[in-house]
Amino acid sequence: MSRSLKRRLLWILLGLILVSWIGSAAVTAFYASRVLLAQVDRQLEQYADLVNYITQVYERQLEAGVPVSEPLLTGVLEERFEHPLIVENAAATGVSPALNIWWGGQLLAVLRDSPRFARPETAGFSFRQREGRSRWRLLAREADPSGLWIVVGIDLDQARWSLWGSLSRVLFPLLFVLPLTLVVLYFGVERGLGPLKALADQISRRNPRALDPLRPASVPAELDPVVAALNDLLERLAAALESEQRFTANAAHELTTPLAAIKTEVQLCQRLLTDAQARPMLERIAARVDRAHHTVEQLLTLARLDPASPLPDAPVAMARLLREVVAETAHLAAERGLALRLERVDAATVGGNEEALAILLRNVLVNALRYATDGSEVEVTLVREAGAVTLSVSNDCEPLAADEFQRLTRRFYRVPGSRGLGAGLGLSIAARVADLHGARFRVGPGAGGRGFVATLRMAL
Repeated sequence: MSRSLKRRLLWILLGLILVSWIGSAAVTAFYASRVLLAQVDRQLEQYADLVNYITQVYERQLEAGVPVSEPLLTGVLEERFEHPLIVENAAATGVSPALNIWWGGQLLAVLRDSPRFARPETAGFSFRQREGRSRWRLLAREADPSGLWIVVGIDLDQARWSLWGSLSRVLFPLLFVLPLTLVVLYFGVERGLGPLKALADQISRRNPRALDPLRPASVPAELDPVVAALNDLLERLAAALESEQRFTANAAHELTTPLAAIKTEVQLCQRLLTDAQARPMLERIAARVDRAHHTVEQLLTLARLDPASPLPDAPVAMARLLREVVAETAHLAAERGLALRLERVDAATVGGNEEALAILLRNVLVNALRYATDGSEVEVTLVREAGAVTLSVSNDCEPLAADEFQRLTRRFYRVPGSRGLGAGLGLSIAARVADLHGARFRVGPGAGGRGFVATLRMAL
């Protein structure tokens, strides 16, 4: 089963793009997590520094006896509070930090809606999972010299969602780039395969008789070996056909002279001999010589119909040519007592080679007359239709099997038991001539399955 190169390239490129995107996404996700953690740590350090600075400011104000803005901080700090101080979170938008301030073993202050963490034992960064829910990144510091422990934290899940939200807004245009990439990829592959399609079109439009090398306008470097191999094949095929035709023509030409001499000698012996037993033998010899001469003539005809050379093209009056061929072959009908009838002959002019078309008509008529039932009728029609002319030659003969009709146009094929001088080349030559003229030649049974009908249809 043939596979589409275009489809294969598209799948390969799409696979590479998807693998690249998936790999890029995995690498991006890995580094984004590391960047997120580093950014969270920087923010925690900033929060801790800010809180530490504020506590130092309050501490200096208290030591200097300056009134502070928070009434609850105007007393003695050693006083134990039953409940920690709730500090309003002014920046509640976005990722809200958590804040716990410890003094001694007492939780002194927390931000509103901030989780309450355990008192830290050591300073530094840590992770904390809150009852199987969110995961927090914490930073603990001891404020010097007040002895306050500052714990700030950020919900990593909330920070991660915030980060992916920002990335999604940044990467959203890629959703439009992907379809555009697919379209560009499709037309890029289509354009890239253009020279290959042009070469295929040139080969498909090539005349079957043309065996000269291919001369494409532009071929990619990858196709140079293919074009070179095709040209080498065409060159070897042309040489083989030329050798075959030369051999056929030379052999047939060399056989014509000795066959004519043999026929002359046989005819001379027939006139000189009076022996009644020898005369039938000489007649059989003469018949075999006639058959050999007929075969040689058909081989010469095949050699002249060189498929590598176009036939000369000129207007041909088919009605006139048909009547001339009928007049040439009428003696065969008289010899066998056949009725040769021209049922309808329309005037029609076609483009082609008159000599080749005469060979076609002669072979078809001779075949119909030679194998028709004795005393029957052979009918010939030439009908002009819209844009075409149809020649039909039919006779009455014994029915043939369907596979026999398919073999009749093969070279050297004769129906088993056929009589006459035929060599099995007449209809093959007719089919060749029709092919060289771009016509359609068909053979088949007559009405009721009996008889033989040869049909030629040519464009006007």
